[in-house]
Amino acid sequence: MINLFTVILLTVVFFVLLCFVYVYLVLRKMRINLFQKRKKAWLEHIMNELQEYFVAGKRNNSLISRRCRPIKRYQFEALEDFFGDYLSNFKIEPSFNPVKPFVEEYFVPWYRKRLFHSKWSTRMNTLYFIELFKIERMQDDLLKLLESKKCSSEERYQIYLLLADFGYVHLQELFKESKGLPPFLLNEMISLVIHTDNFESYVEIFYDLPYEWQLSMLDVLRDKNFRSLKLQELLESLLNVTDQEKRVRATKTIASLGYISSPDVITQIINEQSQKEEWGSPQFTGEKLMYARLMGNIKTERFLPYLKQFISDKSYAIRSEAAKAIRKYKNGREILLSITATHPDSYARNIANEWLERSMDYE
Repeated sequence: MINLFTVILLTVVFFVLLCFVYVYLVLRKMRINLFQKRKKAWLEHIMNELQEYFVAGKRNNSLISRRCRPIKRYQFEALEDFFGDYLSNFKIEPSFNPVKPFVEEYFVPWYRKRLFHSKWSTRMNTLYFIELFKIERMQDDLLKLLESKKCSSEERYQIYLLLADFGYVHLQELFKESKGLPPFLLNEMISLVIHTDNFESYVEIFYDLPYEWQLSMLDVLRDKNFRSLKLQELLESLLNVTDQEKRVRATKTIASLGYISSPDVITQIINEQSQKEEWGSPQFTGEKLMYARLMGNIKTERFLPYLKQFISDKSYAIRSEAAKAIRKYKNGREILLSITATHPDSYARNIANEWLERSMDYE
């Protein structure tokens, strides 16, 4: 058993540790309060001059007086607060932004140090202000951080967005070599970077991009409903690649766009795939599901025989998608009625009947 002395000793040690933690927290709180007071006092001291210069527009000199120029951390943070409020409350013309020259003159050296700080939160906070103040001249610094081992996925995401916003000329080359972004950040970032005016240039470099970027790009192109001949050619070429995930996403995108250059593109692929032994296995479920959806959205008579095959598939999801697709056709109800009456497969009859009973809201 633990003797009494050991218990007392452990109690004393634990109590001393608690005292140290308490004193540390108190001192830390006092330090934070003192920092905030100094920041507030300094900002109040220069507020009149700041308002005259930035709000009233009284600019006798090219830059503000010496006493308003930040040197210490609390001064930088005080001005960050002021400029943040100023930019959110006043509409600033891109050609005339009084904050930008001041920030570029006094904040850039500060941000260069902070951008490579050991603390992740400090680096992220710096990236936020580089974006807020549109400091385009820091592109080289952003690239250096991007190459750093300490650069996290969140930082990479933010840097890519900044470089895109600043019009970095080698952005696409940078994307080709990029790694390490999780799918949810990758999708969001690509969605922000790719738009109507530039999506075709990304279509052209599709095969040069990393695998994860290709998958995310297909999702974004589908979600944004982009259309062009180059994109259509890319999507149809992806239907024949060896990678199944690319085939599925390309088929899903074509289904969403609702256009195919020829029904033969799909029917030939299904004919070839159906010859494989694994065609009936769960491995092809996602692919067949997308084929059924595509044939339901494009609605050409050439697809009906294939949908009638899919309606008796082992997978409920595929049977349901096929029945749903058939119902979208002009004579879809009649076809489903015929299936319920004459089809030899009970599962096919059941799913056809199910979609006959469903309202149009399901479509």
